[in-house]
Amino acid sequence: MALKINYNFQSDFTHANLLKTEQAMNKNMERLATGYRINRAADDAAGLYIADQLKTYAVSLDQGTRNAQDGVSIAQIAQGSLSEVYNILNDVKAKVIQASNTSDDNSREAIQQDINHLVDVVGKIFTDTEFNGLNIFVTAVATTGTSDFKIHYGGRTDQELTINAAIGYVSVATLTGTAASKVTVGANTYTIDVTSQSAANTAVQTVDDLISAVDNLAAKFGSKQIELEKIISNNETQRVNTSDAEGRIRNVDFAKEMSEFTKNNILMQSGMSMLAQANQQSQLVLQLLR
Repeated sequence: MALKINYNFQSDFTHANLLKTEQAMNKNMERLATGYRINRAADDAAGLYIADQLKTYAVSLDQGTRNAQDGVSIAQIAQGSLSEVYNILNDVKAKVIQASNTSDDNSREAIQQDINHLVDVVGKIFTDTEFNGLNIFVTAVATTGTSDFKIHYGGRTDQELTINAAIGYVSVATLTGTAASKVTVGANTYTIDVTSQSAANTAVQTVDDLISAVDNLAAKFGSKQIELEKIISNNETQRVNTSDAEGRIRNVDFAKEMSEFTKNNILMQSGMSMLAQANQQSQLVLQLLR
């Protein structure tokens, strides 16, 4: 056999393979320590790009869900206020029927004043109902700061739902003394006058129509809430599946990675042993010099 001391091929070859094994082991340990198969673009450039895009979309969906929940809150606040208005209008209805049965005009005037006070409360409810400083209902005295609510529920451009403030347009006329109350909901104005028996009799149907208009307004906000709740449910389904897709690309398979680490660990130990053996071959030259 040929013995050389200036270059030991076996030692150099073994050392080069040891370096490759060490690099593989370091990558195994990094993946096991972080839980990620992809820690940098060099690990899987295409995989990192796809995983990052999926993660960004999942984060966007999560925020979109929170936006939609704000929209649900707006609809709930509106419906809560309209529920109070409904209760007040039931009291108004009772007083209107009372006025229809009273023959004393002075009593009717007192009832009209009571009705006017109740309607004034209705006007205050409409004016004061707000979300984050913005009035939910468009009123004659609360148009400033009132706007359509744009709910950006998704992770892409133009994924919006509008809660149109115009569906909540309401107005209550300023009341003095025994003047007839006037409430506007949408395009219709409802006049409640009980200063005479015939007017009070007519007002019974007027109040019924007004209550129906308020219920219809509540139904519109309720429809928006249902729509937003369905969107939230879909967003959550998409977010979970998108995050799962990202995880399959980015996350490490611990069983597989541990198997690779064990293999490389054995190769590292055997490589060190073989490097020691390869270095011993050059020592054989000393035997020829004795």
